[in-house]
Amino acid sequence: MAIKTLVEDPSPLERQAVEFVKQMTQQRGDFALAMLLPSEASLSDRWRLVLSAPWIDREGLAAVIPTLTSELRKHLSRVSAKKLERVSVLPTSDSLVVGMASLRVAPGEVYDVQNYPLTANEIGDAIVLVAQRPKAAQGHYAQPAHSRA
Repeated sequence: MAIKTLVEDPSPLERQAVEFVKQMTQQRGDFALAMLLPSEASLSDRWRLVLSAPWIDREGLAAVIPTLTSELRKHLSRVSAKKLERVSVLPTSDSLVVGMASLRVAPGEVYDVQNYPLTANEIGDAIVLVAQRPKAAQGHYAQPAHSRA
């Protein structure tokens, strides 16, 4: 059973990552998933940032990575930037993204998630910044009608 705990006093990296997510949400749209995962070297204080969003799916990885890294540089201090080992992007259809949506973490919050059944993804614990179904995917939305006059 997953344990989801609100982080009362986020670290500087977590606070700066939240600001990055808020800014990108305002500029581009909702994230489906944004989380910090500890590096595989468990003794280090290094993190991986995992992101997923419908706008990333639409624009494509090659087009989005430079934008993401540029915006991250604006929001992270040098100390925090050195702690970030890698940025990974997943499609919104990825099983991890779909599964994590059930946690319902809105932008602006920071949750420590432990014992989430992600063993297939080799993830045990995570700092979750966003885990939700993006608004466009939550219900009906308008699509342009095509007609011939």
